[in-house]
Amino acid sequence: MEWTQRLEWLLQETRRPSLKELRAIIESLELTIEKVASYIAEPGALPYGRSVIYRSGDAEAVLIHLPAGQETYIHDHGFSIGCAMVVEGAFANRIYRLDSYGYPIYCGETQVESGGFYTVPKKMIHQLCNTSESRAISLHIYTPQLSGVKTYFPYEQVLDYVI
Repeated sequence: MEWTQRLEWLLQETRRPSLKELRAIIESLELTIEKVASYIAEPGALPYGRSVIYRSGDAEAVLIHLPAGQETYIHDHGFSIGCAMVVEGAFANRIYRLDSYGYPIYCGETQVESGGFYTVPKKMIHQLCNTSESRAISLHIYTPQLSGVKTYFPYEQVLDYVI
């Protein structure tokens, strides 16, 4: 069975999985760059490539290609929780909180290396940053399917736009 078929089967069998269950699902896939290579998308409208592997009302699985030197927008995951594994490369998972005006304030970061995992509980605001000289490829699973996602812009960036 191909890994995408196994992923679909596992997500259909596990209704509204917990963060721990999401990680177990990803681990069971035994992913390698060779397995996911044909699903890697180049960046388009976003600063990263995004390939939806599976989507239902209960879950969504996405393969992310974050090129060297790129970063995602600062964002939350709306009504979803998530878990991701880095298949190739590494990135920083930067965590933010909102100030009293709704602007993101940097709180810290963790480095996630190839084979490593990170989780996104509800209401977490974060940004993935690839500061290396090579791409980062990661599989992300969210439950329920992504909806209500918000993007946040730092005060300085908004000020630059206004001026």
